[in-house]
Amino acid sequence: MKQLLPQTWFPALLLAVVTAFTQEKAASLLPAFSGEGREFTAKAQGGKAIKGWLPTGWEDNSNWAALSATYTKLKDSPKEGVTAVRIELKDLGDGQLQLTSFAGKRVFKKGVKHAVEGWLRGSGEFKVGVRQPGDPYEFYAEHELSAGKEWKLFKFEFALDADREGIIMFAMPANGSVDVAGIVVKELK
Repeated sequence: MKQLLPQTWFPALLLAVVTAFTQEKAASLLPAFSGEGREFTAKAQGGKAIKGWLPTGWEDNSNWAALSATYTKLKDSPKEGVTAVRIELKDLGDGQLQLTSFAGKRVFKKGVKHAVEGWLRGSGEFKVGVRQPGDPYEFYAEHELSAGKEWKLFKFEFALDADREGIIMFAMPANGSVDVAGIVVKELK
């Protein structure tokens, strides 16, 4: 009987470890901010342009604003296997730069905690939030992000006060340069 005890606890322990590992590695609710991507050029107001490279499923939503912006894929990401992009905003007249994934449009349930995580570097003004997908385009929850010369992890947690349809959006309200990498959005248990 003593020999059966180790044989019964080992599978249970193994199952617990595998379960914990898979829960920790929960898939992002947004498209992967990863190596697959595309070059693009878009017109902005006032004869200005938005151009560069973004991961598949991510897009600049600033063509309504008067600004010039460049997105550049970087080679010095904060860790192996993570894609990094530099956002340079210049010549801002009216509006703000907006980076989002419309594939992330969803109904966020009342009281359910979510987290937006990733890495940040740079000195430009930068915020993240959950925003209405349509008019009047207000943020339900938002958070100012700050970084410096070195890569820094960021985490923005939110839970809404009612079921609301929304998108995750990053915004730059002033000229500057910010690097972002490895963005994920997870439901917290």
